[in-house]
Amino acid sequence: MATRLCKLNRRDIAASLDDIQAMVAQPGYMCRSCARSCADKSALCKPQALAKQHTQQKSLLPVANVDSKSAKAANKVALKLAKKTLKKQKKYQKKLEKVLKKQRKLMRKQQALQSKFSVLQEAGSDLNVTPVLDTGFSAQMH
Repeated sequence: MATRLCKLNRRDIAASLDDIQAMVAQPGYMCRSCARSCADKSALCKPQALAKQHTQQKSLLPVANVDSKSAKAANKVALKLAKKTLKKQKKYQKKLEKVLKKQRKLMRKQQALQSKFSVLQEAGSDLNVTPVLDTGFSAQMH
């Protein structure tokens, strides 16, 4: 096994999985570079001691007497639901951005057409030209 967790590749991890699990079960240090945690600071490239937070961990536990399996299952379900909701929100946000982009494009086209129309209207008013509509042509089309 490599001397540092940061340098392990897949084959090294598979070969020494039991040793790694023992090192990371009760982490006392965290790497400032790669965010890995371990009980032995010599296994990390830039170790920093973790603050002991036993009191905070106890306050985070649910007060009700629930066995650990059902609590883990409930957490798993809640996590899955949160991930699903986040994915839907991202999808909806992407769709909204697409619609907004299309709306901006259509607005630019409309402004361009309005400016062309106003230029043509001003030119037509200078010449006193009135448009002629041929109603016979439209009747032949139907």
